[in-house]
Amino acid sequence: QGFISGGNITVTWAIGHLLEQAGPDAYGEQYGNPWKAEVLPIIPESWQMVVKSQTKAQFSVISNLLKTASDVIIATDADREGEVIARELLEYCRYKGNVRRLWLSALDETSVRNALANILPGEKTEKLYDAGKGRSRADWLIGMNLTRLYTVKARDAGISEVLSIGRVQTPTLAIVVNRD
Repeated sequence: QGFISGGNITVTWAIGHLLEQAGPDAYGEQYGNPWKAEVLPIIPESWQMVVKSQTKAQFSVISNLLKTASDVIIATDADREGEVIARELLEYCRYKGNVRRLWLSALDETSVRNALANILPGEKTEKLYDAGKGRSRADWLIGMNLTRLYTVKARDAGISEVLSIGRVQTPTLAIVVNRD
């Protein structure tokens, strides 16, 4: 079913990120295969999200629930990624109702009762979403553009593999190489 309901309260879950950044080909056929260096960098004018294929069923549940909800309490992890998971769904589904935030870091009874008694207005944590969205877009820009550029340059030199470049993975790999 994908949710639990009782009285006028419905609880559902997001099972992690249900949405992801659209791939480069969503921004124009010039970004499809084969990859070409001359069309880089890819910088979307308007960012697009898509529903992950493995989470379509739960996304549908949430989308349908949001159509009739007048009040949403975000209860994802109390951090930037938790905020992103919830708010990207609200934004994608064009939810316009009231948003509040359950800020909960511990699951003992006292902490849960305290958090439930002190639910925050949504505006209080909205900046975490902005920060998470900025991080996600920076990851996409670096990963998509540099992976394509390095892969095209490598193919010109006779190397057929995709050379994956990422904002986190590349410096981490460099640390490992330097230690070895």
